[in-house]
Amino acid sequence: MEISFIISVALGVAVVVVMLVMVIVIVYQRWRISDNNAHLKAFLDENVEMHDKIKQYEKQRS
Repeated sequence: MEISFIISVALGVAVVVVMLVMVIVIVYQRWRISDNNAHLKAFLDENVEMHDKIKQYEKQRS
């Protein structure tokens, strides 16, 4: 009886630990993705500004 109780508790703890690790990994990945998206937005904004400057320069030369 004792051994089956110990095994049950150990399996329960293992399931809880695995679920906590999965939640931590998901939160970390979402944080990384949002951080990368912020850098991507800055990069795209800079490209749009450069594109506008090039178009403005081309209009001036015409």
